[in-house]
Amino acid sequence: MEQPFDFAHLDPSCDPPAAYLAAFEMLGDIWDQLRTFRSACPQDPFLMGLTAHLEIQFVASGLVLTIHVELLSRA
Repeated sequence: MEQPFDFAHLDPSCDPPAAYLAAFEMLGDIWDQLRTFRSACPQDPFLMGLTAHLEIQFVASGLVLTIHVELLSRA
């Protein structure tokens, strides 16, 4: 599965601050680790539910971060 946290590099003059790019990379790394963990324990319903909940939280966090970066680049 492809990471949902991908920063599209369109215009270098509109790049977000380095800390925001680092946050995207961190979300991507955590996403990979979470997906790996989830595939390692498919028989445990509690862990499957927990990882599914965490995935939703990470996607929401990525969306908020993306919106904030978009607002910063327009300012």
